[in-house]
Amino acid sequence: MPLSQTGSYSHTYIRITYRCQRIKCGLTCTHISESYIMTYVS
Repeated sequence: MPLSQTGSYSHTYIRITYRCQRIKCGLTCTHISESYIMTYVS
């Protein structure tokens, strides 16, 4: 397997993983802020 092909594959994998982590973090932050608002309002 050529080195350039391996490099682009790992780069794509890292980008996908990074995107998933950002989405999970965003969902978690949204959930926490929503819970905080609900608790604060009630």
